[in-house]
Amino acid sequence: MTMLDDNYAPGNWYWFVAGDRSRAWSSATKSYVGANAIPQSVTPSTIANEVELYDVLTKAGCKTRAPSRRFSVAEVRTALLRIDAVVTGDANDSTSLAAVAEDIGFILPPLAS
Repeated sequence: MTMLDDNYAPGNWYWFVAGDRSRAWSSATKSYVGANAIPQSVTPSTIANEVELYDVLTKAGCKTRAPSRRFSVAEVRTALLRIDAVVTGDANDSTSLAAVAEDIGFILPPLAS
């Protein structure tokens, strides 16, 4: 994620997620907004996926402003592999992925059953 803007405030910010520049996650509205709704004075941050966005906002004390859906084990595994493939290894269930997340200091979103 890049945070180049001096006005960055995690509770009122925009992120382009997974390379999609047609819309951005707005932590202020807790939803995606069209790119045309982003104020001209803001340069949105970019982030690889919603799993990482959840981690960023939760660590910033803005958990309620993060995506609130349940995430699949596959989504979480993909995100953790991107962050640290060696530590993630063969982890492929919610319990082992939670252990990986703890090892690397990552906050997992709620997982789907």
